[in-house]
Amino acid sequence: MDSHVNFLKVGDKKHHFDEHDLPTLIHYKAKEWGSHYSMSLIANLVLQWSKALIFTWYPQAKEQFYTDTQAIAEHIVVVHTLAELKKNIDKQVIIIHDADEKLCLAAIKNLPNINERIIFIKNIDILHKQLLTSCLKYTKLILSGDLDACVAKANVSKKKYTSMILFSQPKTTLPHTFVPLEQYTWYIWSKNKESYVKST
Repeated sequence: MDSHVNFLKVGDKKHHFDEHDLPTLIHYKAKEWGSHYSMSLIANLVLQWSKALIFTWYPQAKEQFYTDTQAIAEHIVVVHTLAELKKNIDKQVIIIHDADEKLCLAAIKNLPNINERIIFIKNIDILHKQLLTSCLKYTKLILSGDLDACVAKANVSKKKYTSMILFSQPKTTLPHTFVPLEQYTWYIWSKNKESYVKST
């Protein structure tokens, strides 16, 4: 299925992610377009029928996701309580309501199929350490936000990722270096390959 990530290209080819590119770290600061990219990326993955547990702090990001995934809306649920979570464990996409970190942590601990799901955690720069460290042991993981402002940046930066996307170079040490070339260009490393990706 086609997706909203098609505006990203590596050379002349469209760049698509799949679950083999996980775990993934996406670093960006304010106004670097990383938020939009992150939500487009997870939308692309669930449109490929990946299961997901999604947590993002800001309602605007979820609105973008709902728009991008209208075709599979019946497979997506927003949960507000642990009881709702338990009722909907078979839904393809589970979204944690608003900024309920405790419920997200409970979902990670209690969902029987959590290893089958992509755990998508956005806004790592404003989250508490307990939630961040709880998901680092998982392979199907996407962490997105400003790494330098993350309270768990030491642990997050040490995890071995299959892919990294840098909209700028963080001060926190990573094994890959971003050298900005021009506006709307960012760095992506995946499966021992590296490229500069430009929006088109």
